[in-house]
Amino acid sequence: MIDVNLRGVLICTYLILPYMLANGEGMIVNIASGAGKTGFAELSVYCATKFAVVGFTESLAKELGGYGVKVWAVCPGATDTRMYRSLFPEREPVRRPEEVARVIGKLVTGELAPPLGSCVEAY
Repeated sequence: MIDVNLRGVLICTYLILPYMLANGEGMIVNIASGAGKTGFAELSVYCATKFAVVGFTESLAKELGGYGVKVWAVCPGATDTRMYRSLFPEREPVRRPEEVARVIGKLVTGELAPPLGSCVEAY
């Protein structure tokens, strides 16, 4: 879980960031979770990885403020995924993955412009 949820974000950023800095522009959208803002019982490691993604995103946005690279995290909650259904079989998901994708699309097109480094809700 740490390798996928956190290390994957760090490695992807490490690999692409030099090109963005060289071009003086770019956008990074990290996928966190509502569990990156609120801890949940029996999901401590998952929550820890998502909190780390949120913290990394906030810090990176501050570090890159003057370099033309925009950074956000998307923090969807209760999304209809296999993982959500396996963890919460008694609860109905609130949103579909397509809704999360639309939020990401709005970020990268500039239609949605929250503060850099923020954890954007997927509504």
